[in-house]
Amino acid sequence: MIIWAVGTTNKAKLNSVALVVNKCFPDQQHDIRPVEVSSAVRAQPMSAGESQEGAQHRAREALRDIPDAHYGVGMEGGLEKIGDRWFECGWMHVIERSSGREGTGSSGRFEMSQKLMQKILNEGKELAEIMDEMTGEKDVRSGQGAMGVLTAGHLNRAESYTHGLIYALAPFLSSRTYWDN
Repeated sequence: MIIWAVGTTNKAKLNSVALVVNKCFPDQQHDIRPVEVSSAVRAQPMSAGESQEGAQHRAREALRDIPDAHYGVGMEGGLEKIGDRWFECGWMHVIERSSGREGTGSSGRFEMSQKLMQKILNEGKELAEIMDEMTGEKDVRSGQGAMGVLTAGHLNRAESYTHGLIYALAPFLSSRTYWDN
């Protein structure tokens, strides 16, 4: 049984973890344990670096809070300005307790509209709050996420985060030849 300490209680993120660990380690049993932890970054991260830091902190805190876990997983969505355009991206971080090895990956990016960014930059709101207001739904971030709304349901948050989590697991999935000095 592999125990995964996941630094979130967000249903979409937890669904992503379940999809990925069952795909990547199909011959194992998995115990996914959510734990509410701080990201130690702003509620709305505004750079890739800040989002990565949040994911790393969540993974470390989850591993600390669940002492029998084999792996700690952290995920943090955030915004990043590239040129004169803003994009949303999720960052994932995995830590293996026994070896201390770590891996980082990200989801794909999607462009943010000027309308959404004005509300974030001028009103100081989080993307999740804006999506709830604009859709009339509650807790969009735990379901389809902004990416689900903006892709008309063609790609939800859990699906979007799976690629980033698989990338974060790359050091544990591939030969150590590629990672060790």
